[in-house]
Amino acid sequence: MRVVIDARYLDGTFSGIATYSRDLLEHLSRVDSETQYTVLVQRGFRSRMELGPNFTVRSYDAAPVSTGTLLRLGAALEDMQPDLVHSLFPIVPLSMEIPQIVTVHDLQPFTDPDFSGRRPRLLRWAYNRFYRWIYPAAFHRAKWILCVSHSTRDDLAELMPSVAPKLVVVHSGLDRAKLNIPSDDAVKKVREKYELQGPYAIYFGSTRPNKNLPNMVKGFSKVLRRDDPALSNMTFVMAVKPDRFFRSVERTIQVRGLTGRVKILPQVDEETKRALLAGSHAMFFATKYEGFGFPALEAMSCGIPVLAGASGALPETCGDAAVLVDPHETDSIADGMHAILTNETLRARLKEEGPRQAAKFDWTYTAEVVRDIYRLLV
Repeated sequence: MRVVIDARYLDGTFSGIATYSRDLLEHLSRVDSETQYTVLVQRGFRSRMELGPNFTVRSYDAAPVSTGTLLRLGAALEDMQPDLVHSLFPIVPLSMEIPQIVTVHDLQPFTDPDFSGRRPRLLRWAYNRFYRWIYPAAFHRAKWILCVSHSTRDDLAELMPSVAPKLVVVHSGLDRAKLNIPSDDAVKKVREKYELQGPYAIYFGSTRPNKNLPNMVKGFSKVLRRDDPALSNMTFVMAVKPDRFFRSVERTIQVRGLTGRVKILPQVDEETKRALLAGSHAMFFATKYEGFGFPALEAMSCGIPVLAGASGALPETCGDAAVLVDPHETDSIADGMHAILTNETLRARLKEEGPRQAAKFDWTYTAEVVRDIYRLLV
């Protein structure tokens, strides 16, 4: 069997699609040594992946959102003569006879009015039209649609009832081999590097509007105004890549007078991220919408208390092992932050329940399910 996997969203960021792509590929390599895989990446991709000899990584010179994908990729795939094509995102060629599987992570182009925001008006209009056209086209062409959570499946079934029979929930997971707890020395070095002297809560991820960073900053501001001595030197650390969405976060920090209490770090490598996480007092992840929620799961696996938004897939991913708040209400966020930072009984429960909840999601199992789906279709 020959399978092509379109993984062109692989990059060095903390994006959910990049994390999903890398972990799925590496675990497929561990559970399937028979299928011949060709993995498409964007030209210039340099990161190493732990793949077996039955995997060939091949660059393709078009970005996922491009005419090259829509008009040329189909012919290129036909030339490879695979039995199956799996796109790890819902953007596929307009013309191709090869059976296809599509993974859908979330439906932000349909649920988030700011999804294409912070662009010139005409360009924003064009992006919105593109996504609202190409997603349904991809779903209709696919033999199966893999949804990373029940929440995503339910959203898609409600939006497009005609594709409901194709929807299969295959949860994302955690890579057990990478979940080592950093040493005290590693945590100390990271603290010294970034001058983190006192306790801190952490967020890492993108700055897109659904991540709700301005509301989290506002909630943190309200917590600090309560003048609780236990929080006198608490800081909120964000490890992010500043982009066109980050300007609103910066304005909120300045308006609230939090320049010294909210610390912005650049995106870091995996080892540094783990050390920052291990040294944190809590993770703030009160986002408006998630298709799965990798950062929350990673934090819970380390026994770090998590504040999560009570929307999207986070209640499904976090279960009872996180404090869930209304991401649209800054008072709700502030109350949750105060509780998770100061209530030692609550913190002890979350530290105990977090790893148990995280253990329910395993990449090896996910890869085995995906492999079996491939075999069913060929």
